[in-house]
Amino acid sequence: MSHVVEFTLTVKPGHYQDVLDLYSDFAHDFMSVDPHLTSVHIVGDPGAGIVRGIGIFDTEQAAAEVNSDVIFATFNEQIAPLISAPPSP
Repeated sequence: MSHVVEFTLTVKPGHYQDVLDLYSDFAHDFMSVDPHLTSVHIVGDPGAGIVRGIGIFDTEQAAAEVNSDVIFATFNEQIAPLISAPPSP
């Protein structure tokens, strides 16, 4: 059974494209190293300043472990100055 992980970012004004690019790069990199990640969708609303990532994992354990991965931690550090609120899962 597939498991979904969602991560939503509220972007500071003027940084929508920066966050979208960082999120897309992160998703690409993570898919290349995690065989349990079967699909990632990055969607957003530039007018609302929202960027959302939706990852589909093939196991519940893999979905639960995404937050502890070093690639995810690096991504969080990169986006921290570009978002206006803590990410929401």
